[in-house]
Amino acid sequence: MTELTWECSCGQIEYCNLPPEECSSCFKIDSFTQLPEELLVEREKDMAEEQLEMSLTEKKSAKSKVKKPGRKKKK
Repeated sequence: MTELTWECSCGQIEYCNLPPEECSSCFKIDSFTQLPEELLVEREKDMAEEQLEMSLTEKKSAKSKVKKPGRKKKK
C-alpha cells in the first residue's frame, strides 16, 4: 500500500496512510491536509528543475573560480 502525502499549514510534509495528529515542525494539532496526486507530481517536477538550475549555477561558479595557468591579467 502506498503512503499518502500530507501537508501541514506551516509547509511541513509527512508521508503516511493516516493524517498525522501533530506536526513535528510547528507542533500544531490536526493541521494536515492531503495533497492531491496532481499537485504532488507538479511539485516534484518543480523541485527537480530547481535542483538542475542550482547544479548548473554551481558548476558555472566553480569554473569561474579556476585560474587558468599561463594567463596574466592586463593592466
